[in-house]
Amino acid sequence: MSKKVIIFGSGPMGEEYLKVLQDLKEETIVIGRDYNKANRLASSYGFVGFGGGSAALHQINCKEVKLAIIASAVEALPENTIACLQKGIKNILIEKPGGFNLINLEEIKKNIKNEDYLKIAYNRRYYSSILSLKDQISKEKIEGCFFEFTERKKDIDRSGKPLNFLRKWGFANSTHVIDTVFHLIGQPERINCKHYGSLNYHPTGSTFIGEGETKKGPFCYFSTWGGGGRWNIEISTNKGRYKLSPLEELQFCKKDCFVWENTELNDEDDQKFKPGLKKMVKAMLNKEADELPSISDQIKLYKLCKDIFGFKE
Repeated sequence: MSKKVIIFGSGPMGEEYLKVLQDLKEETIVIGRDYNKANRLASSYGFVGFGGGSAALHQINCKEVKLAIIASAVEALPENTIACLQKGIKNILIEKPGGFNLINLEEIKKNIKNEDYLKIAYNRRYYSSILSLKDQISKEKIEGCFFEFTERKKDIDRSGKPLNFLRKWGFANSTHVIDTVFHLIGQPERINCKHYGSLNYHPTGSTFIGEGETKKGPFCYFSTWGGGGRWNIEISTNKGRYKLSPLEELQFCKKDCFVWENTELNDEDDQKFKPGLKKMVKAMLNKEADELPSISDQIKLYKLCKDIFGFKE
């Protein structure tokens, strides 16, 4: 019996996964809502496409599926994930954020059985820069962390995403930074959050300031969606300060010095494919993706984001 990978989603993210799976020589099926679009994308990589969304699972022997990757439109993530679980697919990778709200995430959790292996696809956890930094700070004492998840307003304006997505932009997009930070320094034991201003599609705030503590040390953040800035993570240790800005690159400033030096990375995969993706997919194929968050972890992250961004639900 030939085991297969299935991908839900025939958009740009689905294609990024296809590039990796073709390189790994994994037989793959693409499932989209529109048959022509899904089959056109799949056939360009030598694979087969199906239309009809989750209904396409009725045409597939799900016992032959070794991994399901849910990379569909955000509004379809919960439906497609639950359909895979109900069909008995045991190994599932869901694109972040997994769902718009707590109801979506808890509904997915209710359908998971003990033997199911389900993870949220925060590919930045597999960046060479992040893996290198995680290894380095494990040998040092963390003194503190500063991070910034500033979003460019023009990118949000031009995204074309539905209003319910824009209202949760912090959870749907900025968690690339927030998840990475707390993956590196541990989960907050205390956090004090403030938000100011508003955008017409994000009424709960446009400037976000906060501070808190994890078991490993204190942290603070500052982000202005209506102003300048970029994603940035800085972690100070007893040896110096590490900086990820952009997150694909790692710099280090030695203690008592002012000079930032680039850290050499073994990032061949990150140069060839969307960064972090190949390592993440390989780990999921082997059910060894313990770097990634579970659905329970994602529920905790959503509750944290409620405080950071001031969500009402």
